[in-house]
Amino acid sequence: MSDLTIQIELIERINRGDPKAFESLYNHYYVYLCAVAVKYVYDPAVAQEITNDVFLNAWNLREQLVYPVNAYLRQAVQNRCLNYLRSLRMQEVPLTEAEEKLLRFREMQAGSDEHPLARLENKELNELVSEAVSRLPERCRQIFTQKFYYGKTSEEIAREYGLNASTVRVQLKIALTKLKEELKDVYPVWLLFF
Repeated sequence: MSDLTIQIELIERINRGDPKAFESLYNHYYVYLCAVAVKYVYDPAVAQEITNDVFLNAWNLREQLVYPVNAYLRQAVQNRCLNYLRSLRMQEVPLTEAEEKLLRFREMQAGSDEHPLARLENKELNELVSEAVSRLPERCRQIFTQKFYYGKTSEEIAREYGLNASTVRVQLKIALTKLKEELKDVYPVWLLFF
């Protein structure tokens, strides 16, 4: 039996309400969809919540799912991320100018990601940032990566590396300063770091 046949059969089983088939779909796409969501909301906990909401909605609409389901799930995650970003604007807490710019950038990114040119630009931007991060001093790079890629707090990083939290904050400031100097010509990067 081919992989395509197996995937189509899985969707048909989900259409009939088979919870094991849905669990298989969930396990297959969960990590990927969380990664998609983190790209937009920059918060792993929120990304997981959004992804779980999308799967809950998919289960509720299981009779309507069709193969291939991955495009539907990705678009649903992107839409929920965009809704989440818009909801942040509705909160009564005033945003700083930098936070406001970041929200606009995230919304723009979420809305344009399906365009092939936008994907290429995001890939090029990610490569520029990755290269710049790789050139940071080792300790600085480790701390920066833990903070911005894994979302750890300064206190968690300090415990992990046997440092105090103020040292971690100084290392983060050094990393941001070096990246700002190196990536000064790349417009959206500043919005990502502030």
